[in-house]
Amino acid sequence: MTGLRPATADSAPSEALVAPFAGWLVHPDWSAQVISRAYDNLSPQQRRALVAANPYSYMNVTRSREDLFDDADVSHNRLAAEGAKALTRLLDANVFTPTGRPALYLYRLTHEQGMQTGVVCTVPVRGFADGRIRIHENVHDDRADLLTAHLTGVGATSSPVAMTVRTSGGLRSELHQITAAAPADLEFGSTAVRHHIWTVPDDRTDAVVAALSANVLYVTDGHHRSAAAVRALAAEPDDPTLARTMAVVFPDDQLHVQAFHRLAADRRERSTEDCFAALAEAGEVTSVSSSAQARPLRRGMVGLYLGGSWHQMELPPAVGHGAVNGLDVERLRRSILDPVLEADELGRPGAIDYLPASLGFDELARRCDAENRVGFALHPMTVSELMAVADEGGLMPPKSSFFSPKPRSGVFLRVLGRGATAHLPAS
Repeated sequence: MTGLRPATADSAPSEALVAPFAGWLVHPDWSAQVISRAYDNLSPQQRRALVAANPYSYMNVTRSREDLFDDADVSHNRLAAEGAKALTRLLDANVFTPTGRPALYLYRLTHEQGMQTGVVCTVPVRGFADGRIRIHENVHDDRADLLTAHLTGVGATSSPVAMTVRTSGGLRSELHQITAAAPADLEFGSTAVRHHIWTVPDDRTDAVVAALSANVLYVTDGHHRSAAAVRALAAEPDDPTLARTMAVVFPDDQLHVQAFHRLAADRRERSTEDCFAALAEAGEVTSVSSSAQARPLRRGMVGLYLGGSWHQMELPPAVGHGAVNGLDVERLRRSILDPVLEADELGRPGAIDYLPASLGFDELARRCDAENRVGFALHPMTVSELMAVADEGGLMPPKSSFFSPKPRSGVFLRVLGRGATAHLPAS
């Protein structure tokens, strides 16, 4: 378990913080088949069903071990090879169209909570080390290694790392002027979430770059993809294509954070009664009659699901100083998951599973019952808390924040000129 803890730059960075790229866009006639939902929003069973039903979904390119093979020892390189075959199938069908010039793009998501408009660009991978791009979560090495093999073996990226930036009037004005001046180049999605894509005109590109370049960027979703970009460049430091990675940057005042709930295994394998007693010694537990009553309404409270019953639980006080130590995810890890259940999410693979809050409490209970796990429903953090942790160089446990809705895969393609795209010029 490692992170991408930023370091202080020794000298002024020479690479532009944000830059256009000569990307490819999915053809509108193919968008319904190719564009796929965010990977984390789907269970392995859902992902397997999706790729079985639709060979042109971009999900075919990004599958993991649990999505494709019964053999748990399958190598990352084999998975990357399968992804390259799937991308070749899409390229042979001409589902993507090259833009033919470096460009920025705007990506708007409209949903019941509001609207968010981000800038799709490339950012410097070395920005993670020089402090211009800041992260807030640890990563699982196995997942980061798989995505590194995918990056170098498949030869393209389609899922931009989601980032945020402190909102400025200049950025807000630029985004409004571009989206108001012309209809979107591409529109897709459902009535729940509509997605719109604009290509930024040449005469507006410099202004958008300027509005972003004096700021710090914060990763909100895509820490494992970020780690993969860093590892790939470390392995091939002279490859200019690997020196940058694709990102989408949203203003911070447009984002909404949801919780990532925890499903923990009791490594001591105690009975429900004994496990409950151990948890009650660590924090005050109150039984409730429904999941609605267990819902945490403030920081310091979690919903607890154990043995078919819901409870409320008060977390013990924070240990130590710093922004990360006060967060519920860290208090839960330090005071409950590790010492009581011996479920060390920073060191023991499989000790913790994660469930986005959007999937609901019923799904949390169903999973816990089916897998003999203890469920913890958390109160969401704020974007300001996330940025404070990143500014201090702190690292939360993996899957501490969930941003929804998310940009989808299969909209953009950044070609790396290797693997399935070895015959194409890099972008």
